[in-house]
Amino acid sequence: LLQPHVLYVSTKQRGNGVLQHIRNVPYAFTKMVPDFIMSTTQCALFLSVKYHQLYPNYIHRRLGELKSDFMLRILLVLVDVEDNVNALRFLNKLAVTHNLTLMLSWTEAEAARYLETYKALDGTDATSIQRREQNNFVDQVSEFLTASNPCNKTDSGQLLSHFRTVQSVVAASQDELATCPGLGAVKVRKLWDAFHQPFSSKQAAARQKKASDAVGGGTNRNGDSTTNANP
Repeated sequence: LLQPHVLYVSTKQRGNGVLQHIRNVPYAFTKMVPDFIMSTTQCALFLSVKYHQLYPNYIHRRLGELKSDFMLRILLVLVDVEDNVNALRFLNKLAVTHNLTLMLSWTEAEAARYLETYKALDGTDATSIQRREQNNFVDQVSEFLTASNPCNKTDSGQLLSHFRTVQSVVAASQDELATCPGLGAVKVRKLWDAFHQPFSSKQAAARQKKASDAVGGGTNRNGDSTTNANP
């Protein structure tokens, strides 16, 4: 019976240098097919690119032993050679065809952090990384204004304090926006463009052409400009 707080390690991995970097979760050795078991539904196979280049059939044998057990099957790869492009391309394709999650690490310490993280977060839901809904007005305004790249939360607070309402911010001219503390010329221009420029470049071009035709009256067949004249 698996203990929920323990990271289980295959006895075949006793000499693996990754183990000396695992300090934040307890681990125990046992005889098993995967190299690591994080929970009843999560396991990992460990493979170094150097070893894979020496013994290319090794990973196929390990996958045959693993079969279809476990819902989350991680292929934890240590990239320990410079010439790794072909090997990583092959392992990426192998992961796709065998329902594996490919995780690349360039040091043993990085590989250990992956294993610790999977173990530490076992049983937790996605709320810690989900976007939190803003409930108060100031936070909602800040979220709206910071969607424009040049604005940060400080700028958002200054704009709301200066103009009082979001409607006033959106309706302000560039000169009026420039009077807000902390907003330079670049921020003012980008913020004003975000409020007033069309989202689609095609729509912008069509609108500009329509406005040009309305002012100039279009052209005749010979390319000469024509204007409307009163009789």
